[in-house]
Amino acid sequence: MSEKLGIGIALVVVAVIIIGILYAVLPDGEAIDTGDAMEFDGHEYTWDELAEDLETKTVDGKEGLALSDILNLTAFGNELDDDKNETLFTIIAEDGWQKNVSWMDMMQGILLEEDTASYFPHLPKAYGIRDVESIEKIELGALVVMDMDPDASFKGSSIEFTWDGIFEELDIVQFTKDGVSYEGVELADVLEHAGFTDLANRTYTITGVDGYSKIVDWDSIQNGYLVLDEFKSFFPDLPDDQINKFKVRNVIRIEVNLL
Repeated sequence: MSEKLGIGIALVVVAVIIIGILYAVLPDGEAIDTGDAMEFDGHEYTWDELAEDLETKTVDGKEGLALSDILNLTAFGNELDDDKNETLFTIIAEDGWQKNVSWMDMMQGILLEEDTASYFPHLPKAYGIRDVESIEKIELGALVVMDMDPDASFKGSSIEFTWDGIFEELDIVQFTKDGVSYEGVELADVLEHAGFTDLANRTYTITGVDGYSKIVDWDSIQNGYLVLDEFKSFFPDLPDDQINKFKVRNVIRIEVNLL
């Protein structure tokens, strides 16, 4: 083999390698870039892998993949709906920002391809997490109080607590209804502890992990409790035929709305 032929072959090999590298990294159809993998309870998937198996869903003009479909496809496919409704899920971004949501939230939310961001039409903008890195199951025990005022600041739109923390930080009171004794914290104390003011001019939506919710006014809040047993709302002064209807079990969210 001549020296020129050897050099020519070497140049061809180098050119092939360079072309291969460029093909792997250039955009606009010149590359196959599946993006960073996201982790769903220990199972990794890229956007492209998810998009191959799932249909898109449009919410408020935004197109993405249904978060409930993603979880059914990945880590949670073998779980019963009842199990999902007793579970919280935390969505974590690459920068560590995270939010807790329920299965009922997941059924309304989507994952957008752009910025691999979550979108929930019924939740504040703080729940639009960009660069989703993982979604994990967590045990019940978190409570968030949300300011649903559209003019609320980004940081002030939600205040997060834990059930244990509430009962450690607030005064526990005892009360009796129909001869049965209960222990709980006053709902008014919870809202004041969260920093809310002008409470009389607001309504309150109390939501459980299963999606069951009730709307109450300030008068009801002043006579209401969060009870440690089942971490439920309890309004003992309501008419007897209404008390059980307003027992929201496993409360995960209190939305504070303007009148």
